[in-house]
Amino acid sequence: MHSWFSHFAGLLICAGFYLGFAAAQETGNEKKTTPAPKLLEVPKVLQTHKLPETVEDLRAIEQHVKKVLDKVTPSVVGVLVGPGQGSGVIVKTDGTVLTAGHVSGEPKKKARVIMPGGKFINADTLGRFVSIDSGMVKISEEGTYPALEMGKSSELKVGQWVVAVGHPGGFRPNRGPVVRVGRILFVNQFVIRTDCTLVGGDSGGPLFDMQGRVIGIHSRIGGLSITENMHVPVDTYLEHWQKLAQGESWGSALGQMPTVLSMGGTKIFEAKDKLTKDDPTEPCPKDPKDKNLSSHRKIYNLAMKSGHVYTLDLVSADKSGTKLDTYLRLEGPDGKELAHDDDGGGFPHSRIVYRAQKNGEHKIIATSFESKQTGSYTLTVRDAVLYSGKVELLKAIKVPAPAVEKLFKELVKGSAKLQIHGMLVDAKGAILPGKELTVQWATGKESIKSTVDGFIVWNMLKDKTKGLSVKIPKGMKAAFVLTDQNGNNIPLGWDEKDPSIEKVKSAGGKIVKTFDGNLAKTDPFDIERDKCVRHIHEFKMQAGKTYTLDLTSDEVDSYLRIEHDDMGKLAEDDDGAGFLNSRIVFTPKKDDTFRIVVTTCDPGQFGAYRLTIRETLAIPEKLKVDKK
Repeated sequence: MHSWFSHFAGLLICAGFYLGFAAAQETGNEKKTTPAPKLLEVPKVLQTHKLPETVEDLRAIEQHVKKVLDKVTPSVVGVLVGPGQGSGVIVKTDGTVLTAGHVSGEPKKKARVIMPGGKFINADTLGRFVSIDSGMVKISEEGTYPALEMGKSSELKVGQWVVAVGHPGGFRPNRGPVVRVGRILFVNQFVIRTDCTLVGGDSGGPLFDMQGRVIGIHSRIGGLSITENMHVPVDTYLEHWQKLAQGESWGSALGQMPTVLSMGGTKIFEAKDKLTKDDPTEPCPKDPKDKNLSSHRKIYNLAMKSGHVYTLDLVSADKSGTKLDTYLRLEGPDGKELAHDDDGGGFPHSRIVYRAQKNGEHKIIATSFESKQTGSYTLTVRDAVLYSGKVELLKAIKVPAPAVEKLFKELVKGSAKLQIHGMLVDAKGAILPGKELTVQWATGKESIKSTVDGFIVWNMLKDKTKGLSVKIPKGMKAAFVLTDQNGNNIPLGWDEKDPSIEKVKSAGGKIVKTFDGNLAKTDPFDIERDKCVRHIHEFKMQAGKTYTLDLTSDEVDSYLRIEHDDMGKLAEDDDGAGFLNSRIVFTPKKDDTFRIVVTTCDPGQFGAYRLTIRETLAIPEKLKVDKK
């Protein structure tokens, strides 16, 4: 289907659904009860998880969504707690309402529920699971209320069609709930991400499957514009039902777990700064229409390149978020907003991941979600490395091969499963869904396909890491990061100590000698490094020439040393070549035979290695490179 047709189809669907639904709501009756659950006949286009290709497909979708809305409308409500307003959905006839945790707030507070016809009913806030953002409210007035069936979020699939309903901007008596139809982009036990655009007031509203079953509750907006709409899976409510119903509040601050996946890369910008009461203001993101609210801001200019993938992190120095709950915006060269985020980096931190569409100076706006907040923060921008051709995946995620065993031991014992996430884009930075790639390792291979939002996911297993690589087809590029099974970035603690960085610059030249060996348990111990086995190689060098010695291994953390019988130790290196490989650049003062010691950084390491010696006449002026 042509892109213009897809765009037009989306507009046609949204317009038709909204108008029909709004008209129905003006005559709705809140006392209407919901009939026993009855399965709807779902059109084929909605069963295939594909985009509509014909006008008939569009009509079939529109007609089916109207049936879903007829079923769910009586149970979608507005929720008022103090000055705050959100949405909710009734799931039990006794008036139990599911909403977002940040909408219900503290337990045992007075609230009001607004029925579809506009009637206000008294209610009480119950429990909330703050980390997940699930909350519960209970109508306190006796009665039987229209309740909806809850589905199983564990059975959801990427690409599945869904319906989002809520009250953006708050409940309005002359307008029914607003409807958006979209698809699931990502799902795990903690979060559902869809392309159903959410705005203020939608929080707490229901996400439905095509049978009209509640499968999630709207939580917040992430950092990739319209594709970062977060919903709380309904299974989390069922799992913690008793605690919620009893009015318990538990968990860390909302959004403590990042909801936007960082694509990592080279740090190209950092600012340690603060918002003060003297900074200019702009409309408060919490409620931009309220002229009494405003947020201080600071603006940073950054040149971006088309096709590059940038991760912007705005980290508050106040981890509680009470003094500064950060909010991040990105504007293009033309001044138009490209993306915004509240808690994508984990509350109270913001994160935007953006694929630049144009070259030029972009504006990064650091501000606060709450009105008039001030405080210190750190803004960093990383430019992800985009790979093409054959990609060695361990190097791409910056995990040295000798560190794999330790990585699995430390993380897997904590029940973490490792995954490699890749973002697949074309030369202009546009995402590439549905593309098939082949992942290979020493003893096998497997095909994987990119998701609807251009991601490829590879489950990392210990016995499938040796020689792990993927071939990126011509015209495509990809950035890779290491995550757990829930899509959360795994911090490796490298940052400024990035293992991929070469600390010693090679002097180049032709290869004059190669030694291949295998350090074994039976080898003698090194005289300097405690309980580390060693091999010794002798090599004749000439004065006036410069030699680059590279010791590489996929199995050990190498350590290299040059010695002479009369002069003793002349040079040594640990990770000069990057990725736990060693490098020494050496210029002898006289012709002689030198002893080259191959050993390991830590005791108890054994495995294959290669020692390569290059020779050149030129003596480089600068052999060290800066860590950037």
